[in-house]
Amino acid sequence: MTVVRKFSLSYDGAEDRIAWDAEDVDGGATRVWLTQRFCREFVAALLPRLPKPAAGDVAPEHEATVQGWEQAAAMSHFGKTPGVKVTAESTAGLVRAGHISPKRTGMTLAFDFGADQQRSIDLDVAAVRQMLSVMYDLHVVAGWPTDVWPTWITGSGPTETASALN
Repeated sequence: MTVVRKFSLSYDGAEDRIAWDAEDVDGGATRVWLTQRFCREFVAALLPRLPKPAAGDVAPEHEATVQGWEQAAAMSHFGKTPGVKVTAESTAGLVRAGHISPKRTGMTLAFDFGADQQRSIDLDVAAVRQMLSVMYDLHVVAGWPTDVWPTWITGSGPTETASALN
């Protein structure tokens, strides 16, 4: 398994897929393709794993508002790091499976592709929220259905760039 230190997301209209470009700790680049179907299932599996307000702290009818504040806070720290550069020699493949493993301060995301290849990255909760915002923006750019997305993401407005995340 190769550990990723930085990644970018972009939509490729010719492929009708999201490109997840990753740079590993040794500087190698990989491009894996995320299909619309994979993204919908991935997002649906990822959203329930985000921290929820503690029981009793927030009335259920206000949970979406609190999630919206958390989302806005995460996006306020969204940086302008240059995207990952892939070349013709970069490893590439179509994601066949994704794995989400919770951690104390966030989660590990791993993508299986190609012939027994995997890329994984540890993200804190703010980085997961940033990734979700960019993925939502890319869904809109692609014209893909957005019914899987909660209002606390769809109402956050587009990021300055709907094509990169690091």
